[in-house]
Amino acid sequence: MPSHCCVPQCTARDVHGEDGEKLSFFTFPSDKTLKKKWIHAIRREEGPNFKVRKTTVVCGRHFRESDIKRTLAGKNMLKPGVVPSLFAWVRTSPRKRNPPKVRLFSIDKRTERQTEKEPAQDMTIEEREEQAFIDEIEPTSVDFGTQTDYTPYEEHLRETIQTLNQKIEDLTLKVSHLERKNNELKSKLFSLENIQNMKDSSAFYTGFSNWDSFMAIYNYLDPGELGENINYWLSSNTNTEIFYYSDDSGQSEEINLKKGRSRTLKPLDEYFLVLCRLRQGFHEDHLAHLFHISPSTVSRIIITWINYMFLKLGTINIWPTREDVDANMPESFKEKYKSTRVIIDCTEVKCQMPSSLQKNSELFSSYKNHTTLKGLVGISPGGAITFVSQLYTGSISDREIVERSGFLDMTFDEKDSVMADKGFTIQDLLPLGVSLNLPPFLGASAQMDAENVILTQEIASLRIHIEPAINKIKNFHVWDRVVPLHQFDTS
Repeated sequence: MPSHCCVPQCTARDVHGEDGEKLSFFTFPSDKTLKKKWIHAIRREEGPNFKVRKTTVVCGRHFRESDIKRTLAGKNMLKPGVVPSLFAWVRTSPRKRNPPKVRLFSIDKRTERQTEKEPAQDMTIEEREEQAFIDEIEPTSVDFGTQTDYTPYEEHLRETIQTLNQKIEDLTLKVSHLERKNNELKSKLFSLENIQNMKDSSAFYTGFSNWDSFMAIYNYLDPGELGENINYWLSSNTNTEIFYYSDDSGQSEEINLKKGRSRTLKPLDEYFLVLCRLRQGFHEDHLAHLFHISPSTVSRIIITWINYMFLKLGTINIWPTREDVDANMPESFKEKYKSTRVIIDCTEVKCQMPSSLQKNSELFSSYKNHTTLKGLVGISPGGAITFVSQLYTGSISDREIVERSGFLDMTFDEKDSVMADKGFTIQDLLPLGVSLNLPPFLGASAQMDAENVILTQEIASLRIHIEPAINKIKNFHVWDRVVPLHQFDTS
């Protein structure tokens, strides 16, 4: 067998070296992985100038004594998995001196000098027990060992590990930066949490004077933590799943939650969305963009919550007692119209023109010269809204809307009076003992007498208080646009 070592800078060419020592030669292993390690260790690459054959060998100078074993026949053989590691270009690192022993020091309370930790003769029993405990758990010295030599393959692994550790540090910093950026972007999103920190945002987006009022109505509505108290539009009451919740006292409570895909928004966010729609009249596509949901989802949420709020808030009795009206009666009413219980007037909102001629004639208002929906509003002398009717077709008269709205079913006391405009000829409809204060009509004469002029001015100056109340309703910009026909069920 040829005895020529393939390692660069190696001069071994015979079974004996320059100093007469006997050399052993070893062929490359058949295992492909181990073979690649050998090639990498000797710093060679297979190509036109070098190919590993059956006759390619590495001499024993490049192996440690612990890598070679001697057989019973006296032949030298390599141990399994051994890789050559001794080469001319590998310099053995100088042996490092052992680091000095780590000595623990204590502070003498009397002299405040740093001395070696030794039990003081004047230490108390408690101090000695504490010092003995510290001596037991703390080492007195640390032996860091000596630096070992590394093979090229091990050196390559160390460099790879260092590179990966550096990448991990870089990625960790990048993740931290992205998390901060994400939090900054979240703080700029349109959300209830961010809007609450803005001054006057409650009145602008919801119509409530402050967020406490906003939350008070939400708590009264009580939609449930997951919206389980709301029957969402197009959902089925039978499509529910029963859960049992046990509290700390051991009592179990049955909760029905609707199946299906979980909703993106929480009930509080849905409530805020609906109020944004009512107060500012935001288009459904715009709300979908602000809340990151689809326009169809926005439509379902609005219809569901409008119906739910109508059922919950419609049960509240806003009709005040006579005592409440008198307690909040302005001085301007007390002089001549202290019996006034309510001031009424009608208001109209424009709606879409239907294709049916019959429906168009029913909805058309000669006052607005447009198809409208008409409602009756009543306020107390103090300005509080005490009555709101449903919406009727725009062609309905003031007298008929009083009859159909349920206004006459409200509780009146004897000698109460109702203040209204000229169109409300309803004296014969009012309960017995209730009077009607209207501005006087112009009779057959072409000119109104002085007494009626003064009376008209007096009533008009007091009746006008209902206009700001109606204006508060019209300030909800959902009425700025023409009401579509498909929204009549929720208007």
